[in-house]
Amino acid sequence: MEIIAIPSFRKGGLNEIVHSKFGKCDSFTFITLDNNEITQVKVIENSAADETRSAGTLTAKIVRNNGAEKLIISSLGMNASMALDALKIETFKAPEGKILVKDLVALYLKGKIKMTPSENLVFDKFLK
Repeated sequence: MEIIAIPSFRKGGLNEIVHSKFGKCDSFTFITLDNNEITQVKVIENSAADETRSAGTLTAKIVRNNGAEKLIISSLGMNASMALDALKIETFKAPEGKILVKDLVALYLKGKIKMTPSENLVFDKFLK
Protein backbone atom coordinates (compact mmCIF):
# COMPACT_ATOMS: atom_id res chain seq x y z
CA MET A 1 0.00 0.00 0.00
CA GLU A 2 1.20 3.52 -0.76
CA ILE A 3 -0.26 6.98 -0.23
CA ILE A 4 0.54 9.71 -2.74
CA ALA A 5 -0.13 13.41 -2.14
CA ILE A 6 -1.09 15.60 -5.09
CA PRO A 7 -1.59 19.36 -4.67
CA SER A 8 -4.90 20.37 -6.18
CA PHE A 9 -7.18 23.32 -6.77
CA ARG A 10 -10.39 24.10 -4.91
CA LYS A 11 -12.05 21.06 -3.38
CA GLY A 12 -9.58 18.54 -4.82
CA GLY A 13 -10.45 15.00 -5.85
CA LEU A 14 -9.80 12.91 -8.94
CA ASN A 15 -11.57 15.32 -11.31
CA GLU A 16 -9.79 18.45 -10.08
CA ILE A 17 -6.83 20.18 -11.76
CA VAL A 18 -3.38 19.62 -10.26
CA HIS A 19 -2.02 22.78 -8.60
CA SER A 20 1.55 23.75 -9.51
CA LYS A 21 2.31 25.56 -6.23
CA PHE A 22 3.03 23.22 -3.34
CA GLY A 23 2.78 25.58 -0.36
CA LYS A 24 -0.02 27.67 -1.82
CA CYS A 25 -2.30 24.96 -3.23
CA ASP A 26 -5.93 24.97 -2.11
CA SER A 27 -6.02 21.33 -1.10
CA PHE A 28 -4.28 18.00 -1.31
CA THR A 29 -5.76 14.92 -2.89
CA PHE A 30 -4.35 11.84 -1.16
CA ILE A 31 -4.51 8.72 -3.27
CA THR A 32 -4.14 5.34 -1.59
CA LEU A 33 -2.94 2.63 -3.96
CA ASP A 34 -2.91 -1.10 -3.30
CA ASN A 35 -1.57 -3.36 -6.05
CA ASN A 36 -1.75 -0.43 -8.50
CA GLU A 37 -5.46 0.10 -7.79
CA ILE A 38 -6.95 3.20 -6.19
CA THR A 39 -8.50 2.06 -2.92
CA GLN A 40 -9.13 5.46 -1.31
CA VAL A 41 -9.27 9.14 -2.26
CA LYS A 42 -9.10 11.68 0.57
CA VAL A 43 -9.03 15.46 0.22
CA ILE A 44 -7.55 17.74 2.88
CA GLU A 45 -7.61 21.54 2.76
CA ASN A 46 -4.15 23.12 2.80
CA SER A 47 -4.42 25.09 6.03
CA ALA A 48 -0.95 26.58 5.41
CA ALA A 49 -1.85 28.19 2.05
CA ASP A 50 -2.47 31.64 3.54
CA GLU A 51 0.70 31.71 5.65
CA THR A 52 3.07 34.54 4.75
CA ARG A 53 6.12 32.62 5.99
CA SER A 54 7.03 28.94 6.08
CA ALA A 55 4.06 27.78 3.98
CA GLY A 56 6.20 25.12 2.28
CA THR A 57 7.51 23.74 5.57
CA LEU A 58 4.05 23.66 7.15
CA THR A 59 2.58 22.10 4.03
CA ALA A 60 5.21 19.34 4.08
CA LYS A 61 4.05 18.48 7.60
CA ILE A 62 0.43 18.31 6.40
CA VAL A 63 1.49 15.83 3.72
CA ARG A 64 3.36 13.63 6.22
CA ASN A 65 0.62 13.88 8.89
CA ASN A 66 -1.85 12.45 6.37
CA GLY A 67 0.28 9.37 5.77
CA ALA A 68 1.78 10.23 2.39
CA GLU A 69 5.28 9.03 1.66
CA LYS A 70 5.21 10.28 -1.94
CA LEU A 71 4.42 13.63 -3.53
CA ILE A 72 3.90 14.44 -7.20
CA ILE A 73 4.67 18.11 -7.93
CA SER A 74 6.13 20.20 -10.76
CA SER A 75 8.24 22.54 -8.60
CA LEU A 76 9.06 23.49 -5.01
CA GLY A 77 10.51 26.28 -2.93
CA MET A 78 13.82 25.76 -1.15
CA ASN A 79 12.30 25.41 2.34
CA ALA A 80 9.67 22.96 1.13
CA SER A 81 12.39 20.87 -0.51
CA MET A 82 14.40 20.72 2.71
CA ALA A 83 11.30 19.90 4.79
CA LEU A 84 10.25 17.10 2.45
CA ASP A 85 13.75 15.62 2.61
CA ALA A 86 13.76 15.81 6.41
CA LEU A 87 10.37 14.05 6.52
CA LYS A 88 11.61 11.42 4.04
CA ILE A 89 8.87 12.10 1.49
CA GLU A 90 9.83 10.96 -2.01
CA THR A 91 9.16 13.48 -4.76
CA PHE A 92 8.08 12.80 -8.32
CA LYS A 93 8.14 15.31 -11.20
CA ALA A 94 4.68 16.21 -12.53
CA PRO A 95 4.38 17.34 -16.14
CA GLU A 96 4.01 21.08 -16.75
CA GLY A 97 0.61 22.45 -17.73
CA LYS A 98 -2.96 21.65 -16.78
CA ILE A 99 -3.70 18.05 -15.92
CA LEU A 100 -6.43 16.40 -13.87
CA VAL A 101 -5.50 14.48 -10.73
CA LYS A 102 -6.91 11.23 -12.20
CA ASP A 103 -4.80 11.65 -15.36
CA LEU A 104 -1.67 12.29 -13.29
CA VAL A 105 -2.34 9.14 -11.25
CA ALA A 106 -2.79 7.19 -14.51
CA LEU A 107 0.62 8.41 -15.70
CA TYR A 108 2.16 7.40 -12.37
CA LEU A 109 0.63 3.91 -12.58
CA LYS A 110 2.01 3.52 -16.14
CA GLY A 111 5.50 4.40 -14.88
CA LYS A 112 5.58 7.72 -16.79
CA ILE A 113 6.21 9.82 -13.65
CA LYS A 114 9.73 9.34 -12.34
CA MET A 115 11.12 9.90 -8.88
CA THR A 116 13.08 13.16 -8.83
CA PRO A 117 15.11 14.41 -5.86
CA SER A 118 13.33 17.39 -4.31
CA GLU A 119 16.37 19.63 -4.77
CA ASN A 120 15.98 19.14 -8.54
CA LEU A 121 12.44 20.55 -8.34
CA VAL A 122 13.37 23.87 -6.69
CA PHE A 123 12.20 27.01 -8.55
CA ASP A 124 14.94 28.55 -10.68
CA LYS A 125 14.66 31.87 -8.83
CA PHE A 126 15.96 30.18 -5.65
CA LEU A 127 19.01 28.79 -7.42
CA LYS A 128 20.39 32.10 -8.71
